[in-house]
Amino acid sequence: MYALIDCNNFFVSCERLFDPRLEGMPVGVLSNNDGCVIARSEELKTLGVAMGMPAHQIPPAQRKRLVLKSSNYALYGDLSGRVQRVLSQCVPALEPYSIDECFLDLRGLSGDLETLGHDLVRTVERHVGLPVSLGIAPTRTLAKLANHQAKRMSSRPQVCVWPDAAASELDHRLRQLPVKAVWGIGARLALQLTDLNIGNAAALRDAPESWLRKRFNVVVARTASELKGTPCLDAQDLDTPRRSILCSRSFGRLLNDREQLSEALRHHCQRAGEKLRRDDMLAGAIGVFLRTSRHRSGPQQHHPLWTALPFPSADTLRLNRQAQRLLDHLWRPGHAYQKLGVMLVELSPRRYSQASLLDGAEPRRQEALMQAWDAIRHRYGREALTLGVQHQQSAWRMNSRHRSARYTTRWDELPSVRAG
Repeated sequence: MYALIDCNNFFVSCERLFDPRLEGMPVGVLSNNDGCVIARSEELKTLGVAMGMPAHQIPPAQRKRLVLKSSNYALYGDLSGRVQRVLSQCVPALEPYSIDECFLDLRGLSGDLETLGHDLVRTVERHVGLPVSLGIAPTRTLAKLANHQAKRMSSRPQVCVWPDAAASELDHRLRQLPVKAVWGIGARLALQLTDLNIGNAAALRDAPESWLRKRFNVVVARTASELKGTPCLDAQDLDTPRRSILCSRSFGRLLNDREQLSEALRHHCQRAGEKLRRDDMLAGAIGVFLRTSRHRSGPQQHHPLWTALPFPSADTLRLNRQAQRLLDHLWRPGHAYQKLGVMLVELSPRRYSQASLLDGAEPRRQEALMQAWDAIRHRYGREALTLGVQHQQSAWRMNSRHRSARYTTRWDELPSVRAG
């Protein structure tokens, strides 16, 4: 048996954890630079504020009734890790799927599944303080659907258990569920299936697997098998291989200063290098773009510049050197820039890399340096070690006027308590 556990309204729940005054209030979390609503409480959904709605389009009269918070990814990421650590002590195996979801392998655990599910939900709420919902079923795909059903429950704990894939209740649910709602079935694939009269999850389940494999691919056939109750998919099976890495962000205000642009580029190169090494990949080429605002008159600039690396690399220092050379060619005095970013392409797994007789390969000492770099930043925080000076109040950093404190990752932002 498998379970999918999902933190309810995760970003909003993280905000409420350290500010109980937000309980029962309509709360939204905004994207980078406080642009659009990316997370909503149930109360905010009731007010009709749509996901992705620009904050400036919320009517002033409605704005007075709600609370909008800047995104606080340091807090969200740390609390996500705490949830996973708590759960990993309760189950044989855990597979993180996203920042607020993870699959649990329940094989080998004895006892009543309903009781087990209730215990897991209460354990997370007790040790971390976040509300979660849980779906249990014979396969990961069915567990994902069971979790959706659990979220609809008004009572707590929100646990849905489907122990038998052949149960009439589950069959009824699959017949009502559009095929596009099945885990791993994207919008384009759903249209193709619907054109072939496979419009709901039950129709996909009942389709011949050999035909699905021939007409589409093996993943679609395995998805149908999972709907029958036969586990054959891992979370990684539905992940497409990463083809590129993009690190970019709009500035808090328009910039022209060359030094501040260079500082922002160093920051993005740090993030791109970390992502490469986290995925155990190497990049063969790098691109940099520098964009002006299309909504302002004056000189415009949007096109990126690219260059090939001497050999595939995941060395942040090497990536930054190449990126800064590209920035030298892109920057124009008098232009007001709104956004800068770095792109890595021609990605290849590190295990397949081979030393070239002409170009060589990443020196062992550079690999060791990057390992030490990542370890220090992971243990002491990203600001503990940076590529050159990166000021906290730099104009290139995003607007976060409504960001809560990073309570769990910064000593200087720990919550304070006053007695009596």
